Amino acid sequence: MLKQDKEDFIAFASGGREHTAQVVQRLNARGLGHFEDHPLSAKLVRQHLGGLISLWNDNPVPGARDWVLQFIADAQIADAQVRPMIREALADKDCPFLPTVLYTMGTAPALFEDCGDLLFALASHPDHEVRWRVAYFISKVRNRSESMVRAIHLLKLDRYDTTQVYVRACGVS
Repeated sequence: MLKQDKEDFIAFASGGREHTAQVVQRLNARGLGHFEDHPLSAKLVRQHLGGLISLWNDNPVPGARDWVLQFIADAQIADAQVRPMIREALADKDCPFLPTVLYTMGTAPALFEDCGDLLFALASHPDHEVRWRVAYFISKVRNRSESMVRAIHLLKLDRYDTTQVYVRACGVS
């Protein structure tokens, strides 16, 4: 984690509307892959989870929600507090962080067992990484809904090798 990243994250999670807009501009200048190379600590993100949730709920600045979601997903925080955000992200096929969100869901699959309809819709997503992560997540779920089973049947037709690895892990015939 870079010092400037930490400072900007803390300012983002605790700032007002005008301050948040400035930080969002600085974050956007870094690009989406920046925090994959320089991740924030999960502990730091958890310490500021309340501020992030407030930002999400108030949506004060365009782009702020995207960064809230990225920080939470990158820290792999999957609990009841962030569940509404994750469900909303699943419903947005254009969400730039869907692969990370789906991976994060896999850390607490029981919390998302009722997301079958959303997952079925994503099983035909144009991005192969989203599709294989749908299969990955479903492979983690013990109590699969009918929609999840339908998603796996759809994903059986996917030509991407990684998708097929997780489809087989689902054990659906």
